[in-house]
Amino acid sequence: MLNILVPLSGASTFKVSKENKFPRILNDVNGKLLIERAAKPFLDLKLANQITVALPQPAASKYQLNNVLKLLGSHIKSCAINGNTQGSACSALLAIEELQLDAPLVIASFEQVLDFDINEHIQGFIDDGVDAGVFTFEAMHPKWSFVKVDEHNFVTQAAEKMPISNKAIAGLYYFRSARIFVESAKAMIRKDVKTNGSFFIAPTLNEIILNEGKVKAVDIDKSRYFHVTDEHELSSYEQKLIENNDKLKSRIYHKTKEYVAAFNSKSIELILPFLSNDFVLVDPSGEFKGKSVAKEYIEGIFNVTQRLNFNAINIHQTTSMYSVIEFELVLDGKKLVGTDIIKWNNELKMEEMKAYLYENADE
Repeated sequence: MLNILVPLSGASTFKVSKENKFPRILNDVNGKLLIERAAKPFLDLKLANQITVALPQPAASKYQLNNVLKLLGSHIKSCAINGNTQGSACSALLAIEELQLDAPLVIASFEQVLDFDINEHIQGFIDDGVDAGVFTFEAMHPKWSFVKVDEHNFVTQAAEKMPISNKAIAGLYYFRSARIFVESAKAMIRKDVKTNGSFFIAPTLNEIILNEGKVKAVDIDKSRYFHVTDEHELSSYEQKLIENNDKLKSRIYHKTKEYVAAFNSKSIELILPFLSNDFVLVDPSGEFKGKSVAKEYIEGIFNVTQRLNFNAINIHQTTSMYSVIEFELVLDGKKLVGTDIIKWNNELKMEEMKAYLYENADE
């Protein structure tokens, strides 16, 4: 079981403004709350996990955050903490009783969005047996925490709000166990390692390194990381989402047109690159699960058909990862009309196709 801990207790976390009457995590960002977008990569983890969100009780009650968290996912729970802690490390320690001490721990934030699949990276930390791990991106502004690394991307030093290198930490910390984090945080606090009067997570990595532990840094795409701490960053993030959605819609539209051409060619080899390994095809003949099973079915259609014409009358692209083809299909003179509803994954491969078709009554 993977522990995921999200301390929501920073001094600025629940600030409101004249423009926004709710905290930033509850702001609508292009149709979804910021907290929804921030939680998504953790909700999409394939590893069994428990997400614990540490909340100051007054804010939790005022903004109905416990109910919001329940709607996000069944394996998200909250715990109440004192909102006036001496930093994120202290907030995390106050929630530690909710965690399995000997299980891996990820500490993250819901004021940032990791807009990519984190499964491979978290599994990589576990498989490599490292004592701790962080995501890093290139930056030099002193608002970030930073690490120095060796030639193998192992961390040799960490610092809070001090650019000791151009590798900034992207707000996610992995620990081989919750116990390792607790021991490291307590050691840091005993040494009174504060920044601006507060105890942060990053310096706990130094305690692990001093005990000859291994801390690995994984570089991420800076353009897929969004840290939202003020109104300007919130507005910039929303604008970026709108631009990215427009680009994605265009890519899916053209990908759908390419699929139509591939199907018209009657070449199974041209169609296969469009399908994910767990592709599911549903049509009037039944349900075909898996790329190889779907391949045999489609190939069978091609083999028994002398003349095939697949005409896309309309292609519609939704704002989600779906496209819809309204088509006419001619198989050896028999005309069928119908609709294909295609679900695409993040790699723009088909996860699922539902085909609805019937014989044209006018023929």
